[in-house]
Amino acid sequence: MSTSPSTTDPLVGLGWTAELASSIGPDESDLQPARVAASHGIAVTLWTREGVRNGPLAAALSEPPAVGDWVLARAPDLAGDWAVQRLLPRRTQFVRHASGQETRAQVIAANIDRVLVATGLDGDFNHRRLERYLLALATSGAATTLVLTKADQCSDVAGYRRQAEALAPTVVVSARTGEGVDSLRALIPAGSTVALVGSSGVGKSTLVNALMGGERASTGAVRSFDNKGRHTTTHREMFVVPGAGVVVDTPGMRGLEPWADDGTLAALDAMFHEVSEAALGCRFTDCDHMTSPDCAVREGVRAGTLAPERVRSWVTLRAELDQQAVLRAERAAKLALKAKKGRRG
Repeated sequence: MSTSPSTTDPLVGLGWTAELASSIGPDESDLQPARVAASHGIAVTLWTREGVRNGPLAAALSEPPAVGDWVLARAPDLAGDWAVQRLLPRRTQFVRHASGQETRAQVIAANIDRVLVATGLDGDFNHRRLERYLLALATSGAATTLVLTKADQCSDVAGYRRQAEALAPTVVVSARTGEGVDSLRALIPAGSTVALVGSSGVGKSTLVNALMGGERASTGAVRSFDNKGRHTTTHREMFVVPGAGVVVDTPGMRGLEPWADDGTLAALDAMFHEVSEAALGCRFTDCDHMTSPDCAVREGVRAGTLAPERVRSWVTLRAELDQQAVLRAERAAKLALKAKKGRRG
């Protein structure tokens, strides 16, 4: 199999690259590459060179594919299904701590070039929530842009824009009037993939409709992808924007807890660098920055050199990441003990 995709290869428009092609082994020449458009637990919906197909997952897969993943599949069986055999290496991924009590990571989308974090200007704007998104995305490998939606419903767009731009690059849009839609489309060049995330009700789906030029289908059959390709699911959805790249539309997130690892902790300290640097001056290494004596952070707040709201955000997020690490360590210890007892019979 050639490691150089043809310019006429329909997968190229979906993000297929020579690097991905080179990861296919010589013993896998009977398998076909495909992109995961939707995940259904034990099966996935795939975008293939032949169009949209369904595919069950092989039991030997290292982990379930996420929307945006590239896989190798055997095509097709008598039922017309493409059996997914292997997950190809991910270039980037947006990961969060899974909702509920489980201490595991959840991949929201894979192989994305940019994440558009949407927040509405109709009362939805929340500075602390945006900080959470930016922290969760800090180690994703993707660029991040904040998208302020429903600009036509806000009387102080400039004020909110200033707040957002202090955090990350920002685009202001109104799907209703068309303001900013072209600027947003420019962030989705052909061959690229962006994920659109945000709370419920911020207008993500309406924004996708605007990008699609009103061609998006809300229900119904899926046709072979082309410049008007789209796929509709009950969960995450992928669309090919006419004349542009791929958009992953995600359902609204009630809460977002970043996944704790060394990279996330470092990113947190970098985001709140003035606070983390001040904390180095605390008398005790386990200072909680709330009640511990001789706290340089609290002193900074009293002196007016540290913003109280920035300190609160840093302390809250740091505590969540620390607690998550503790729970994961406890779970790992329990599993190790269970395995040890199992070996003893």
